[in-house]
Amino acid sequence: MSGNKYEVALDETWELFGQYMSGTRAGLCCVISSEPLSEAAEKALDSSLAALGYGHDACTFVAPGDLDQQALFVLIEGLDPICIVAADGKSAALLGQAYHLAVPSGKATRLLGRTAVSFLDFESLLKTPQDKQIAWALLKKLPRFGDKRS
Repeated sequence: MSGNKYEVALDETWELFGQYMSGTRAGLCCVISSEPLSEAAEKALDSSLAALGYGHDACTFVAPGDLDQQALFVLIEGLDPICIVAADGKSAALLGQAYHLAVPSGKATRLLGRTAVSFLDFESLLKTPQDKQIAWALLKKLPRFGDKRS
């Protein structure tokens, strides 16, 4: 077995759940959505995370499909992201079941030490400049990467 234990876990996670994931292999942010996000939504999230100091291509996108809450928990813990974004209400509910915690929409919460934010429908917030500002305000609740105060 080569590599460190984090690389081994990441490799195993992609081997087990790769069909549900896209984006960056070792993303600092795990974005969960009930359906795969549009290219525009993925780019908006990538740009937002870059503005928060995570760099470009910081997201691993997960569309859990038929995964149950226990499998989603194993998937996320295998990725070991710094933060989590639930892009819609259905994915937020599954995330809450996986972590046995409420994941309130429009607010930041903590999931095993990670900051998580949840949208009712991120895609719909990309339609107008005002709605984009609402989305950005919630994403700014994620910690700035490298910020010692977070």
